[in-house]
Order: sequence, then structure tokens, then C-alpha cells
Amino acid sequence: MSAFLGNPMVTTAALPLLLGLMPALLARFAFPASSRILSLLWAALLLFFYLDILGAPVVPPIAASQKLIYLAFAGIVLGLLPERVLTGRTASVLAAAAIAAAILWLGWRRIASGSLDLQMVAAAIAGLLMIAGAAMLVHMRPGSSLSAEQSFLAPAAVLAVFVAGAIISVLGAAIVTGQLLGSLAALTGGWCLVQYVASLRGGIAAGWSKGVEFPLLYAAATILIQVALLAPKANPVALMLSPLPLIVAALVPGPLQGLLPGAGPLRPLVAGLLIAIPAMLAVLTAIVWAPHGAALGFS
Repeated sequence: MSAFLGNPMVTTAALPLLLGLMPALLARFAFPASSRILSLLWAALLLFFYLDILGAPVVPPIAASQKLIYLAFAGIVLGLLPERVLTGRTASVLAAAAIAAAILWLGWRRIASGSLDLQMVAAAIAGLLMIAGAAMLVHMRPGSSLSAEQSFLAPAAVLAVFVAGAIISVLGAAIVTGQLLGSLAALTGGWCLVQYVASLRGGIAAGWSKGVEFPLLYAAATILIQVALLAPKANPVALMLSPLPLIVAALVPGPLQGLLPGAGPLRPLVAGLLIAIPAMLAVLTAIVWAPHGAALGFS
């Protein structure tokens, strides 16, 4: 049993996928999506994978990987703020400030050194895009008539960033962050799977509360920024593309609305595809220009 649970494929994919079904099923049958109980459950699942993959918090944290779990705690605390604080302009400012502070904390040594190489430029652009995307995404409010895709926008955007970041990290030799991002991607995928099946059966998909959206979005932002700042083998173009799903998700209710079909069950799929396009381009870029691309079949 211990050997089974110790298998990386189990801990990175199967186990988080199964655990992701749990809050989704509770949101369908036991609690409203806005329940604090669900927010706390998501927080516990998030911390479980941080602790399992990164280990216990180190006091004081020195390495960037040791800082990530503290940033996860910060995201959870922010997510437990009153719902009215986590909506609208206040939420945008809070998200932008929190991500900017994380960038400074994670990369202050590189920033203080004044080096401006390609990796630093890519990290700066990725960080700015992440700040813009997160601010736009948390600013969104559900419309008066909830469309079929509305509940999937934030989960799909975060899922796309997790998946792209995981593959970019692994190809860039940042295995630990790749495993963490992969686990969180599977966890988010479990939620999306249950909600989409519910919509296919004629039900209404449960959306994330801001108390769930904020810590997961913050986790995606901080881990990706850590990779951009400190994984020199990670492809810089792929890193700059990977935050774009957040911006696309924020544009779906507005400029991109006309691209969605009228049929209800197809709308989340098409919206998800639009959101995933930048992530797919990021993954393709990372694969083709990987440091050992020839070994992957590319030259």
C-alpha cells in the first residue's frame, strides 16, 4: 500500500483527481458553493499537497521553494476575508498587490543584483501578465442570468495555468514545482469533471466561491512566478504565454461571447477551449524548444 501511494503517478494525478471530486460532490449535494466549509476543505487539500511535495515549513524560509508554502497560507488567509472584499475593484487591487509582493519576496535577490538577462525579462513579463489576468478574473461578477459557461471560467483558467506550468516546469528541469502544479491541476480537474457531468444531466454547475478561487489562483500565480524566476532551463516564451488563460477567461463574458455556441452543454466546452489555447501554445513551445528537445523527437 505504501509503495502504491508513493508512486509519483498516483500522488501527482490519480489521488488529487479523486480528492478533487470530494468538494465538487459536496457542493452538489450537501453545501452551497459559497459555504465556508467548502473553502476550508479546499484550503486543507491545497496544504496537503504542498506539505506532501515540498515538506514541512522551514523557519525562517531561505530557498524559494521553502517560501511557497508560506505564500499558500497567505492565499488561504486572503480567501477567508469577507466575500464583499473579494469582489469587484477591491479584489482586483488585493490580487495585484498580493502577487506583486510574492514576486518581490521570491526574487528579491535577483532583483537586487540588477541582472537583466532573458530569464529575468521573461519573469517580469510573466509576472505582469499574471497580475493583470488575476486582477481581471477576480473582478468578474456573475451576471443576473447565469450562463452555462459562467461557473467554469475561473476553474478552467486556473486549470489551464496549472497544466501549462506543470509541463513547462518538468521540461525546464524544475521537477518539484512541476509535480506540485500537476497535483493541483488534477485536483482542479476533479471539480470541473463533476460540474460538467452535472450540466450534461440538465443541472446547474456550481461555481467557485471567491474564497476558493482566490487561494487557488494565488497558488497558480506564485508557483509559476517561482519557476519563471528560478528555473533557468524553463522556456521563456512558454512562461510568458502561460498566464494568458486568465485574461482570456475574463474576456469570455465580453468580447469573446460571440464565439460561443447557443447550445448550453457546448458553451462550457468551447469556452474551455478558448481559455486553453494559450496554454496549449505554451506547452507546444516548451516541448519544441526544450533543452533536450532532440530526445523528445524534435531537433
